[in-house]
Amino acid sequence: MASNVSGIVGDGDERYIPGSRRPDGTLRKERKVRPGFTPAEDVVRYSNSRIEASKPSQYPPGYTPKAATALVAKKKVNKVEKVDSTQPRLQEPKSKDAPVSTSSASPAPSATTEKEKKIKALQKKLRQIEELKAKKISGASLNAEQLDKITKAKSLEEELSKLKI
Repeated sequence: MASNVSGIVGDGDERYIPGSRRPDGTLRKERKVRPGFTPAEDVVRYSNSRIEASKPSQYPPGYTPKAATALVAKKKVNKVEKVDSTQPRLQEPKSKDAPVSTSSASPAPSATTEKEKKIKALQKKLRQIEELKAKKISGASLNAEQLDKITKAKSLEEELSKLKI
């Protein structure tokens, strides 16, 4: 027999609310409960880690048990390692008179990424030219800029072949 906050008892399909006595002395009848029904007082409230963290601690302020302290220290170490690995480290000046640079200089993008970007841009332009040629063949009218773009196709192909080498 399963018991819960709402007072429903029974197993499986045969669940019921037992009869009880009213304050005036009369009896309430036993009532059947449909299968699968969960009364509001038995529904478990949703909770996540942030809600749990915002709840007041069972310990006095400033006290952390040993297990929690070790876990917090481990998390802090992991955060420090992540921050150090993503940001470039600034070198300390050798003399005290030298000015300290506080701005973080971002590393220059490598030549290969610039080359790849240029190749992708040229391939996109060539795709657009092919689409314009298809429009022209289908009989659509093209403006002057679109016609100029079609004439530049050969030079773009040459530049792309140079970059791929």
